[in-house]
Amino acid sequence: MSSFPPGVPINPNPNPPDGEAGISIYGYIPSRALATIAVVTFGLAFINHAVHLVRLRGTRTFQSLMMFGNIMEIVGYSCRLVSHYHPFVVDYFVVQYFFIVCSPVFFQAAFYLALGLALRRLDHFGSTLLGFNPKILISVMIASDVVTTIIQITGAALIGVAESNQYQGNKVSITSSQANDILLAGLAIQMASFFAFLCLLVFVIVRSERTFTAAHLPRRFSAFLFTASLLVFLRTTFRLAETAQGVFGFASRSEALFGTLEYLPVILAVGIYAAVPLAELLPVDVDDDRYEDSSDARTLSMRQATKETRTLDLRGASTRGSDAGRNGNGGMSDEEKDEEERNLERGSEVSPSPPASSSSGGGRRADELRETYEDEGVVTDESPTTMVERGSLRSRRGSGFERTGSYGAKDE
Repeated sequence: MSSFPPGVPINPNPNPPDGEAGISIYGYIPSRALATIAVVTFGLAFINHAVHLVRLRGTRTFQSLMMFGNIMEIVGYSCRLVSHYHPFVVDYFVVQYFFIVCSPVFFQAAFYLALGLALRRLDHFGSTLLGFNPKILISVMIASDVVTTIIQITGAALIGVAESNQYQGNKVSITSSQANDILLAGLAIQMASFFAFLCLLVFVIVRSERTFTAAHLPRRFSAFLFTASLLVFLRTTFRLAETAQGVFGFASRSEALFGTLEYLPVILAVGIYAAVPLAELLPVDVDDDRYEDSSDARTLSMRQATKETRTLDLRGASTRGSDAGRNGNGGMSDEEKDEEERNLERGSEVSPSPPASSSSGGGRRADELRETYEDEGVVTDESPTTMVERGSLRSRRGSGFERTGSYGAKDE
């Protein structure tokens, strides 16, 4: 008995039956209140995600992953509830440990998918923010989750088997310490991969806030996804520290830490998307008819520039237009002006055009054209820059008409 950790509940039966350990592997008697609250809250979250799955399209894979994770949490905490009455039964410990430890993997996969769904709706499928195809991110992160899940399943199962054999006096092929190292490796890889995802998420959010094109993520989406991801990362950090201390370390023997750093972060992350469905947070597709009806002020301001190149063209056109107004000749050299006059003369011989009323009238027409195309957000074969330059050209035509009375001909 002296080899048992201090404070750990001891089985009152000196000869435990098969399936029972000499002590509680939890290191304490699981709380009935915590287990009940967890089963109820995760059950409510499951119902909400099920409703979102049926009601909303476009995010059903995300909702399915969230629902599956909730089911695993419910099974895990149900076993903890049973363990309150049977704390020495090893099978209950193994089942709850497996389901609770592994369930956040599905939540992480859902978060990867959420970012991918958002980026796919943006201009250039979000590659301007991420720097590469979002499908690559989802594939790599999910593959990492699959590997870490297998490692964690193996470690968690071996811990239960090793502890059961040790306290029943059976010969063990692997010790609980060795099994714990396997679990530790799985958690470490999971934490590293999820940390990389968090860094990429921050990078995308920062770049999104600095762009004024249609490659912008809604702030609510960014805030919700980052908060939920950070909560799950906090939980993974706790599990890594707990496993590093060993089976009967301080962290693993404190149910207060378990409730604060395992249950609470996960239920908050799940509850965020249970209360507000992902479909209401995603950006409006740039090719969707709903784009014109978006209530997001910043999205509305981007309707006139769904391409970054068009935004740059508008800025360049504005600069050239202002220079033209200051210089009076559009910033053109003498050779360029001579060439343009020759082109105008050739054009007047083929198809004379009506003169512009005045220089100021041509400038106003150019501004009207530019504002119209900005408001409509229509991509044409002619860029806004070309239209502004045409406005300046018409202004010069008007001046030439007032001097000569016609294009390319002097007054008699």
